[in-house]
Amino acid sequence: MMNLIKVKITPHSSFVTFPKGDTIFGHFVYHSFLKGEEIFSNYPNEKPKIIFSDFLPDNYIYKPALPNNYFGVDESQKKKFKKKSWIEIKELKNGIKVQNQESFYPYKELNFYTIELRVRNALNRLTFSTNDSGAFVPFSIEEITFLYQPILYIMFDETFTQEEIVERLNEIGKNGFGKKGTIGKGYFLAELDNDFKRFDEVETDYYITLSPTLLHKSKNIIEKAFYNTFNRFGKYHSSKTPFKKPLLMADSGAVVKLKEKRNWIGGAIDNGIKENSFVQGYSILIPFKLEEAK
Repeated sequence: MMNLIKVKITPHSSFVTFPKGDTIFGHFVYHSFLKGEEIFSNYPNEKPKIIFSDFLPDNYIYKPALPNNYFGVDESQKKKFKKKSWIEIKELKNGIKVQNQESFYPYKELNFYTIELRVRNALNRLTFSTNDSGAFVPFSIEEITFLYQPILYIMFDETFTQEEIVERLNEIGKNGFGKKGTIGKGYFLAELDNDFKRFDEVETDYYITLSPTLLHKSKNIIEKAFYNTFNRFGKYHSSKTPFKKPLLMADSGAVVKLKEKRNWIGGAIDNGIKENSFVQGYSILIPFKLEEAK
């Protein structure tokens, strides 16, 4: 069985790229290659060495991507229910049906983060003007500010120690995660949560994913799947060619019914053109109780 840890994230700035599991993995691998390691040199053909969840609100995960009838919610309630995007992890062993039609308990609408549009302007460092003509040419970027404690679940094998993982996450946090790291975006501190053990054991065939996933890589063990789609153009290294094959993934919060007990699912795939550039499509799984819809 792979090891599982929980890491507390303290943001030191706003973010321009939302930290999803596959992009966090990409940064982690990039730092590995910078150090001259060959740990991930043949990764698409191997079992996962490390899997990251998305940034999640502490003690909560995504509402399962199931049709409303599985929750006992009718068409007249679906707009209000859509806003209830999160469920507390401890509630998963009790089943996912709505227990209160007024509040939609146990689902909640959390202020996990806000997205604000900021107007900026680029400066030509050679001419010290905003562009060659000297005209003011502003552009806007979306900045993500976390309002509720973000955490990260990480599953890993004997290749790493938890101390090495946290140390490398802090290297990423010091340099900035995602876009606009050079202007101070995506900075954070990572700390191990020593109180976390593992997720509760639940007698079930149903699981929820915590990051974008390539479900077809595990098609032999999937009996049913419910998910929203997510398009990814990601890469993990600087390349002479910017072109990559787009991937249609199952977004975080996907639900799978499996033929066997698992704590992860998915696979990695090479989506580069001319040069290798792979995408991580593994996800950590959390088991939950589900009563089959009639």
